[in-house]
Amino acid sequence: MPTFGAGLALRRRRFPSVLTGPGTISYSVCLVHAVLLAVSDSVIGRYRQDDLVLEAAFFAVPLPLSVLTHRRVEVPGLEPTVGPGPAAGRPHTVDVAPSTCPP
Repeated sequence: MPTFGAGLALRRRRFPSVLTGPGTISYSVCLVHAVLLAVSDSVIGRYRQDDLVLEAAFFAVPLPLSVLTHRRVEVPGLEPTVGPGPAAGRPHTVDVAPSTCPP
């Protein structure tokens, strides 16, 4: 409850992009993270002990990919269309052949 109140009290303030950036790409991070886990498990496999190089790569690879997918997939998908599409103003009709099944 205190977190909600703090967010409500600070909703009109501007925050630095360093703080808001991770929240902006968080959905892409979740999607890329899941794919990266599946690919790394099938290609590299799992080790019994942690490897610092693999852990660094695991953080270095998904973040740029997440920024890329956010900019190239999410943002264009959220923007409203420029104008009506080619079917605007026409009713949607479907041609259906008469049924040959008995009632």
